[in-house]
Amino acid sequence: MKLKQYQGFVLYRTMLPRSCKNPTALASLFNGVRDRAYVTVNGVFQGILERDKEMSINITGTQGAQLDLLVESMGRVNFGRYNNDFKGLLTNLTLDGEILANWTMYPLDIDSAVISGHLLKTSLNTSNSTSPTFYKGSFLIPSGIPDLPQDTFIKFPGWTKGQIWINGFNLGRYWPARGPQVTLYVPMHILTTSSLNNVTVLELEHSPCDTGKCIVEFVDRPILSKSKTFIRQEQIFKRT
Repeated sequence: MKLKQYQGFVLYRTMLPRSCKNPTALASLFNGVRDRAYVTVNGVFQGILERDKEMSINITGTQGAQLDLLVESMGRVNFGRYNNDFKGLLTNLTLDGEILANWTMYPLDIDSAVISGHLLKTSLNTSNSTSPTFYKGSFLIPSGIPDLPQDTFIKFPGWTKGQIWINGFNLGRYWPARGPQVTLYVPMHILTTSSLNNVTVLELEHSPCDTGKCIVEFVDRPILSKSKTFIRQEQIFKRT
């Protein structure tokens, strides 16, 4: 609340106070990560801290290395004793029992960054496909065909968890492993036949781009399980 960030992501950054040559415990006291933190050291992915699931991970790094936690809000509880559901890092983090201090906090307006084309490269982009990374692509819908564009759906073969924008419109989160939906709805009014349609993906965990096809797929009906696939066309991406 103090950061005036009511949804989305906040980047927390500090420096390692000492070298951790061997895996060293980075822990969230009292389940204080709300709701999911993607941890990197000098841009190298270390692991995920998650509310009610993973309160400690092991990290490595040298003294003075940049420790980043990209903290994601997953939505708010609206009942019971957790009704006042604040987000971000609510308690201290410790490194091998030592409280980490001197945090710098960056509220991230990712919707505006996607629309403007400034994709926060210094904050989120890394050199591998196993940490939060933006991907961009485009596709063309032929003009002159009376029934195009139409409503469609998009699925994410090989992608893990993240968000997607088409022509600056935030379609929402994808997380096929937890579902239940495998696809996201793409309304026809955000698509165009007069120019390229731009697609931006923020993959938070692991993309297929280093090991397989760097694509998403447009399908002609929703998939609420993994039993059927109806492929309409493919979209090729490049990392920004």
